[in-house]
Amino acid sequence: MLFRSWISRIPAFVLNCIDGREITNKQLPTNYKYIALIFFSPDCSHCETEAANINKYADKLNGVLFVWNSYRDMISIKAFAEKFKFVNKPNMIVGRDPSYMIPSFFHPKMTPFVALYKNGSLLKVYDKGADIFDFIKIIEGK
Repeated sequence: MLFRSWISRIPAFVLNCIDGREITNKQLPTNYKYIALIFFSPDCSHCETEAANINKYADKLNGVLFVWNSYRDMISIKAFAEKFKFVNKPNMIVGRDPSYMIPSFFHPKMTPFVALYKNGSLLKVYDKGADIFDFIKIIEGK
């Protein structure tokens, strides 16, 4: 997939997080080399598989900040985060993008949609969810 230069950077967004705070793209923690923006739906079975795989291989993914964003209601989003034990994990940000800024930027056709960034620049897009083994290979530099 080819990208224009404007799409290679993390898009502007405001996320209402499940913990009540609001975070923008400019407020993301800077101590992570990789950032994965994940557009998901709490009732999507593929999204559940994505979350389960991330949990299963969490020891290999500590250096990745995961930003889970959905368009659904906050109750469903929070239930998803609790089900997969994302609450209070330092490398997990989960919330609602009320202005639909991230999907408007990427135009995903399905969920989960994953955009992987390294040091703020787009590395790879997974239109149908990340292949966890390919994802880990990239993170490990192989």
